[in-house]
Amino acid sequence: GSYQEAFRDYARLLRSQARYTPLLARTGSAAGFAQGLQQAGYATDPAYAAKLVRTIDSEALGGLRGG
Repeated sequence: GSYQEAFRDYARLLRSQARYTPLLARTGSAAGFAQGLQQAGYATDPAYAAKLVRTIDSEALGGLRGG
């Protein structure tokens, strides 16, 4: 129904799966988090982490990482 609900559901998914538990401690780096998602099997695309970081850094999102 909303972005807030979507993010809440996403966080619930990550917390509910043991394979993502180590990843939840990676809060200091968007790139580290993206790599952790890929390593935990979140996506099958071998370039998933790089694509996610590129999206986070994009002008469309205002360069959320500040880089």
